Amino acid sequence: MLDARLTDAQVRTFTQRYFEENAKNSEKFSTIPPPTITIDRPRGLVKVDVTASVTTTAARIAGLNSIAVPASSTVMSDQKDIELGLALDVTGSMSGQKIADLRAAAKDLVDILIPDTPTTNKIRIGLAPYAASINAGAYAATTTGGRSTNGCVHERAGSNAFTDAEPFGIDALGFRNGLSCPAATVLPMTTNKTALKANIDTYRASGATAGHIGAAWANYLISPEWKDIWPAASRPVAYGDAKTLKAIVLMTDGEFNTQYVGGNGSSDAQARRICTEAKTQDVTIYTIGFQSPAAAEDLLKFCATSPDQYYNANDGSELREAFAEIAKQLNNLRLTQ
Repeated sequence: MLDARLTDAQVRTFTQRYFEENAKNSEKFSTIPPPTITIDRPRGLVKVDVTASVTTTAARIAGLNSIAVPASSTVMSDQKDIELGLALDVTGSMSGQKIADLRAAAKDLVDILIPDTPTTNKIRIGLAPYAASINAGAYAATTTGGRSTNGCVHERAGSNAFTDAEPFGIDALGFRNGLSCPAATVLPMTTNKTALKANIDTYRASGATAGHIGAAWANYLISPEWKDIWPAASRPVAYGDAKTLKAIVLMTDGEFNTQYVGGNGSSDAQARRICTEAKTQDVTIYTIGFQSPAAAEDLLKFCATSPDQYYNANDGSELREAFAEIAKQLNNLRLTQ
């Protein structure tokens, strides 16, 4: 119901089946009529009421053959706002069918999280496609202190190398002449699914794997420290906002193997530091390995907030399932009564 894919009739049918499956063992001892199902879309509620007739034993002596037992349960969708940054691998090893599978899977996630019908919560998604570096597009000059003129950026040095500190002064991001990056550019958080899908459709596979830069930019997209970088509609809310869930998806098909600042360590080591720092701000991290080697899987398992937030996809179908499952988790349902 939350992603607007089910009609009221379909919600009632689903609820009825769920109720019957849970109540079937109770029918040995009671008569259970069809439940009354109430749907409240504006509030994200589905309420089930039923009154069962339970057959008595000892009470029959007093002429009481059955007792009416009412029950009620309400399920409510958690209407938190969502800020999501996607770090998506568009490196050379993703060529052919794999990059087509990624485009399809990423657009599935967009469709689930941002339905065509309005929702009561605000859902914004930002994109950070990465390869040997990141194409920051219009934000490259600002984030590198004016040094990048072709859109490409890499990691920064210094004490804030792994944090989300704003990229000014000594904390500006790195750039070097000859640096190459994907044609696909960073897209700040937006509710515009057409813009998101158009960006995803530009993904083409080329280049090495500087995965730590992708992880960092997914975090920058949702970081309030970067609010002065992004347009007004894309500015993240503060950390600790009780009604907002901040999350990252980090996806790759290979080992992180490209880095630029020697003192920071390998790409793998830097990614681990970035994931650790993000988690200190209660950012939820989902990770996906797409036919990835053992070393990459080890990193992804480390970065995931919990074991069940790491996914291993062996083909395009499983990749789409992983993205869809993450979207469904973000659309989390919780039992309220």
